[in-house]
Amino acid sequence: MRGARLASKVIEEACHRTDLSPRKISSSTSVNVRLPVRSTTRSIGRSVCYNKLSVRTMKRLVNDVDDAVTESLHGLSFAYPQFEYQVSHRVVLIPKLEDRKKKVSLICGGGSGHEPFAAGYVGRGMLTAAVAGSIYAAPPSMHISYAIDRVSAHDKTGILMIVPNYTGDCLNFGIAVERARQEDLNIAEIIVNEDCSIPKENLSLAGKRGLCGIVLIVKVAGALAENGMPLDEISEIAHRVLRNMATYSVGMTACSIPGQPPMFQLAEDEIELGMGVHGEAGHEKRKIAPSSQVVALMLERICGALSLKSGDAVAIIVNNFGALSQLEQGIVVHDAIKHLRGMNVQPLRVYTGLLMTSLNSAGVQITVLNLPERDRNLFLSCLDAPTDAPKWPGCAYSVPDESSTTRQKVRQDSVVRVVERRGVEVGPDMQTLMQRCVRSACEALIREEDRLNDLDRGCGDGDTGSTLKRLATEVLRKFNELQFSHPSAVFSELANIAEERMGGASGGLYCLYLTSLNAELCVPQVDGGWLKLWAQTLRTSLEIVMKYGKAKPGDRSMVDALHAFSETFEKTLDKPWTEICDAVKAATWRACESTKNMKARVGRASYVREEECFQKMDAGAYAVAVIVDAIMNEIRTVF
Repeated sequence: MRGARLASKVIEEACHRTDLSPRKISSSTSVNVRLPVRSTTRSIGRSVCYNKLSVRTMKRLVNDVDDAVTESLHGLSFAYPQFEYQVSHRVVLIPKLEDRKKKVSLICGGGSGHEPFAAGYVGRGMLTAAVAGSIYAAPPSMHISYAIDRVSAHDKTGILMIVPNYTGDCLNFGIAVERARQEDLNIAEIIVNEDCSIPKENLSLAGKRGLCGIVLIVKVAGALAENGMPLDEISEIAHRVLRNMATYSVGMTACSIPGQPPMFQLAEDEIELGMGVHGEAGHEKRKIAPSSQVVALMLERICGALSLKSGDAVAIIVNNFGALSQLEQGIVVHDAIKHLRGMNVQPLRVYTGLLMTSLNSAGVQITVLNLPERDRNLFLSCLDAPTDAPKWPGCAYSVPDESSTTRQKVRQDSVVRVVERRGVEVGPDMQTLMQRCVRSACEALIREEDRLNDLDRGCGDGDTGSTLKRLATEVLRKFNELQFSHPSAVFSELANIAEERMGGASGGLYCLYLTSLNAELCVPQVDGGWLKLWAQTLRTSLEIVMKYGKAKPGDRSMVDALHAFSETFEKTLDKPWTEICDAVKAATWRACESTKNMKARVGRASYVREEECFQKMDAGAYAVAVIVDAIMNEIRTVF
């Protein structure tokens, strides 16, 4: 009763502040209105109240955060035992993969926390394989490559990679695609980027996000593949679907990764327009309003993006972020259809439910697929085609067949790597120094976990510290296995650990940087001295990171700190080691400090428009500064 009275009081206060009584909310039918912009001031008492409510409601049914994704996928395989679940790589595969002949395969995936996407859409007529990353982190490229190897082992007709447009996904899927092409596999990719919430003039280099519309592309492409269409034609039609699609999202609460506080603060009388599916803050905040007005705003933006007009026909998705009640979701569907029909736009297909979620966030996404006359029958026939994917209506995978009743299709393939001892071999003193530098850097990252998470909160997903702690902890666990006699081998092994333990964009970037260090240090002998070689190595590795990660100095990223580190090292080569160390440390920390209030132009933070999210240092730059500081301190004690 006490909880009910508290909830009633909160609702009454919210209605009073917005001048919307419960009666007005339920009976309002107005459309095409502008929602009131958030006030620039907020009472201290109200913020405190919100923070208390947020903390009190962050309850989780998890065992260990690090095991959450693996255990959740185990749960999926128990519920649908015809799936093959490959544990080591977090890959879910279609049943009887070996029987699939002369048909293009579809592979998709991304970070977890968006369930049922993408594992829920594995099945005949949709995906052949899904690859899951850690929570809100892209899967490592080696796991994607594993999925490619599995689907191409029995048939090489072709593979279509369907990739959501996030930096980590593009990096790691891109690495896997390039590896596959080197093996002469017939492979194509489509980068899904249908988000229309960010004005064109505010888009960063990363471009538009990929949201729940990706499910429609999977459905259309999957139906075409099941009918035996060749890869180039499937890819071309999938891109036509993408060009005719737009998504807009509205959040009412911020989500939180298990064990972490909310991504950002949102008052009880506010909504977040354009909130990302990873829980990042949206383009702007507005005061809450009736469903009909919110839906009208969403469809106004979508219809403008698609240039919809009277007489057009569409398919529509109303996607639940995860914590929106089914009652509210039904109201949103009602309002969306009513609004479209009021524009004389006919919704010929309507899909609703939990298609791509954002952990425990309450909110909704609307995706509209225009059905132009040229493609209407084709698109509809593909959407209506049968599929066995369990999260699309009409699936039958929850009933095991005779061949799978006595055995569970769960594999535990081991990853075996052989690291060659190449390049220059160093003596005992250099080995000892490298050991001290690696250990000190790892210990520093572990100490800074909370600080890094805090810096990443709001403009990112608040897990930079936890991600780097996983890297550092694993390096220390395997410390005695590292081959310090050969610097190139050390960086090769560190790159493998970064890719496997970190995931996401950060895992891809650290893997890329460390791999580049390894490549540069594979020289048979050192000409010109170690200092010159290290300077060249640091410069080349930075350039490779900038090439693939798209960031450059001034874009608010780890590149700011790496650039200062490399440039200062080059300029001080003729100085004593003590002066080099001091200069490098000072320059790296200055570069880190300079990222305060800097506009983000790459990565997930580039989608966030709230200026207060960027008043702190960039988490990636801070991490680099922490590592450089620890290494320089160790070197300084020796020279």
